[in-house]
Amino acid sequence: MRRTLSLLWALLFALSAAAQTAPLLLLPPPLPPVSAEAQETLTKALPLVWQKVFGKWTVVTFHRESPSLQRAKREGKLPPEALTKPYEHAERLCAIEGAKAALWVRVTRADGKMPQALEVRLLVPFDARFETDLTEMPVTEEERKRLRPFSPRPPAPEWVLALRLGQWLQETLTKPSETGAAPSEETPSDLKGVEALLKEGKWDEAVLALSRLIAETPTDPALYLRLGQVYEGRGRWQDALLEYRRAVQLQPDLWEAWKGIARTARELNRNEMVLEAVRQLRKAPEVEPYFLLLGSRAATSLAEAAIRRGRDREAETFRKEAIELDAALLPLSDEPMTLLEVAERLLAHGRPSLAEKALIKLLPKLPANGSLQERVLRLTGTLKRFDLSYQVLTETAKTQPSLSLGTASFRIALAAMDAQAVRLFERVRDDLSAFDALKLSKDDLLARLQKVNADAEQLMRTAHALKPPSPFSRTYDRRLLSYELFLQATTLLLQWVEQPDDLTRRRAVVLFEFSRTELEQVWSEERRLR
Repeated sequence: MRRTLSLLWALLFALSAAAQTAPLLLLPPPLPPVSAEAQETLTKALPLVWQKVFGKWTVVTFHRESPSLQRAKREGKLPPEALTKPYEHAERLCAIEGAKAALWVRVTRADGKMPQALEVRLLVPFDARFETDLTEMPVTEEERKRLRPFSPRPPAPEWVLALRLGQWLQETLTKPSETGAAPSEETPSDLKGVEALLKEGKWDEAVLALSRLIAETPTDPALYLRLGQVYEGRGRWQDALLEYRRAVQLQPDLWEAWKGIARTARELNRNEMVLEAVRQLRKAPEVEPYFLLLGSRAATSLAEAAIRRGRDREAETFRKEAIELDAALLPLSDEPMTLLEVAERLLAHGRPSLAEKALIKLLPKLPANGSLQERVLRLTGTLKRFDLSYQVLTETAKTQPSLSLGTASFRIALAAMDAQAVRLFERVRDDLSAFDALKLSKDDLLARLQKVNADAEQLMRTAHALKPPSPFSRTYDRRLLSYELFLQATTLLLQWVEQPDDLTRRRAVVLFEFSRTELEQVWSEERRLR
């Protein structure tokens, strides 16, 4: 009895081991690897790593002259075209070879014979994609620990890539297909048929149809582009990115694919790839402002990351590229949020003159949004462009009769209104001097004073719309009084010009001086408060 049980346990163990070491069918990639030697190095490492680390999966490499495939062909179990179109007949090839899955692996970057990056497509039991790059994601301490018993220190790059692929396969093969779509009996034979499926909302069938078309014509970039667009439309960023990259490998000037790379890489936070796509798009006959914006954001993020790593020279290179992209974007965009973002970024990069240009272009388009207007106000204050700050305030006051600002923003508002008040004082003084010196006619003086009076009324309305925070409430009423006295002075001067009277002019001058003195006292008191 014990002997029988021992034999049963041994049989179960053998069956379990056989299941664990089930072969995977490795098909040739549809496009050549960047290095045939690196591809061979990786191919040799796959079964070694998978057996040593995971204890599973042998690798069966597809060969047209394979005895088992030739026998199946003679016996009618395998159609002749399966040997020339293996992707289309991957399921049947797996059945003949006893493989649980079929995939292809392609080295996309290499250093001599050493692979540095790869892309993978799983064809059976369902469609899935994977890629990894040792530059973008260096070997981790956890990977070193797993490979330490089997690989020299540091671990060889092909071992790290094989480990990552094995981990992905282990996770992927234990979960169901994402699409769940069964192959259609009538697969479309061209893109027109695929578009018909998409129009009907049959996304999964369209993906399968495109995959089959690619298997038949692996060098057509339009197929990869369309598949990438389908994946992007479904939010499958990684899959979309892979297809877009295959498209530009076949056709480097396929600008729609580069746009797709920029968009999907942004979703995946792959800033290096976003920036590379934008660099390529700048070679196109015309580039959309949106992609320049993506490039500037990516370059800025890369500069910040380089600074954190202590790579100041690299950070400076990225910072200069961000400035260049923003400078190119500035004349092309009229979108307020974009212009504000560009202005803030240029100021942070130490380009105040360009930031001013962005603000000047933004102000006529500034929407009635309190938080947005306050951001612009702070930016104008940082630039010490209080004339622009005053423009923001007057526009804000038109839509918000009661405006509350933080302390820092309120200080900028005060500086902007005071700068406007000083300009008005100087205009009245200069205009009266010019009139007295017979350099200005009565009509010209009247027109100028009317403009000053209108501007003084605008200053009063703007000042009344602001609600001062507690540190400024005591002096703010005196500031309002100063503005009111100035407005009364200009009103009297208008009366004097129309009906000359020395008393009226003297009264206006007295009010003018009271207004100026009151404002100067307010400034003195506020300096003590600070």
